[in-house]
Amino acid sequence: MAQSNDGIGYQNWPYPRQAGEDRRHFPLGTSTAKPAVGYWAARAGLSNDYQIEEAIAGLSNPDVIQATLIELLGYNCAHDYMTCYKMGWKW
Repeated sequence: MAQSNDGIGYQNWPYPRQAGEDRRHFPLGTSTAKPAVGYWAARAGLSNDYQIEEAIAGLSNPDVIQATLIELLGYNCAHDYMTCYKMGWKW
């Protein structure tokens, strides 16, 4: 049971949090966690990730891949997908 002076502070500390401490949101590209399987399909309203894989199968030029993804997913989702793709994440 807590006493009146047991060392537990009930006020904010006078210094800011350390970088990455108790963050609730990581902007895309700053977290090392890979999105879950099906994330991109769910975000774009597709039935599964296989449709995305089929659309970019055999393509190697990042500009062509992004143009294809913009057509399939929309600009914002395609841009975020390419950010992850350039980080080396493969699904």
